[in-house]
Amino acid sequence: MSYKWSAKTSSKEKPLSHLPFSGVITALITPFNNEGNLDLPAFNDFLKYQKKSGVHGVVILGTTGENVALSEEESEQLVLSALDHQTDHFHIYVGTGTNSTQTTIIKSMKYAQMKSSTGQLAKGVMVVTPYYNRPSQNGLIKHYEEVAKSISDTPICIYNVPSRTGVNLLPQTLVQISLENKNIVAIKEAAGNVNAVAEMRIALNHVGKQNFKILSGDDATYVPALMCGAEGVISVTSNVIPKAMLDILDNFKKGDLSSVQKLHLAAFCINNGLFSVPNPIGVKWILSHLRICGTNLRAPLYPASDKEAEMLKGILFQLEKNNIKILT
Repeated sequence: MSYKWSAKTSSKEKPLSHLPFSGVITALITPFNNEGNLDLPAFNDFLKYQKKSGVHGVVILGTTGENVALSEEESEQLVLSALDHQTDHFHIYVGTGTNSTQTTIIKSMKYAQMKSSTGQLAKGVMVVTPYYNRPSQNGLIKHYEEVAKSISDTPICIYNVPSRTGVNLLPQTLVQISLENKNIVAIKEAAGNVNAVAEMRIALNHVGKQNFKILSGDDATYVPALMCGAEGVISVTSNVIPKAMLDILDNFKKGDLSSVQKLHLAAFCINNGLFSVPNPIGVKWILSHLRICGTNLRAPLYPASDKEAEMLKGILFQLEKNNIKILT
C-alpha cells in the first residue's frame, strides 16, 4: 500500500510557473559546433524542447553552461536568444556571479535590463558566492547587499556551491541576507548536505521567511532536500530526464511518497553517476549520443574518454531498464 502524506497548500496559491525561482529549473548546457563556436540553432532547438517538456524555466550562463569560458558577446547572444522563448510559464534566469563584487554588479545590471526583441526581461539572476577569494561570512553578506541594491527590482537567487568556490554560505548568514535584501528570494543549495537544507529552512521559518525558496542544486540529494524543506531543483539531469524530475516534485506535493521513492531510486543512476566526471562533460556526452548537440566543450574541459563513455552508456541502459523516459 502506498503511503500518502498531504502537504498543506493554499487554494489561492499561484502555479509554480508564475513564481520566480520555483519548481524544476534546468541548468542549461551551451552547445558548441565542431569549430568551437556557439551552435545557436542547437541551442534554440534545445530550448524549445525544454519548454515543451514542462520544466518551469532554465538558467543560462550557469556552471553547466560553461559560463566562465564564454565571451561577453557570446553571453549576450545566448541570453537574447533565450529570452525569445520566455513565457509566463517558462522563465529565463541568467547566471551573473563572479569573484568580483564590482564585476558581478555590472553583469547583473546588464542582464537584468537586457530586453529581447519582444520586450522580454529575464525573470531573475543567479549569483554564485565569490570563488577563489574565499570571503568571510560577513564579506558574503556585504557582497550580496551591494549586488541586491544595484538591481533592486530583480529577483536574485544565491548559488552556494562550496566544492567549486571554496566558501560555504552558512544558514545564519542566509537569514541575515534574506532579512536585509527583499529582492534576494531564493538559494540554490548545492553543497549536497541535506542537514544544511534543514537548518536553512528552520532558521528562515523562525524569522518569518517561509516564502524564501530553497532549491536543491545537487541532483543526487534532490528528494532528501525536498523532505528537509527545499521547494524545487535547479538541475543538470533535467537536461536529459525532465519528466522524471517534474514527476518527483509533483508526487511530493501530492504527498505520494511511495511514488517519489520509486522515481528517486530509478533515476539515481543518472542523478548520482553523471557527476563522476566533471560537469558538463557527462551531460554533453549523453545529449550528443541522443543527437541533441555535439560533445564539444571549451578547454580545459574535454569530451568524455572511452572509459567514461562506457560508464555513461551504462547510465542510459539503466534508465531504460528502470523505465525512466529520456527527452520526452
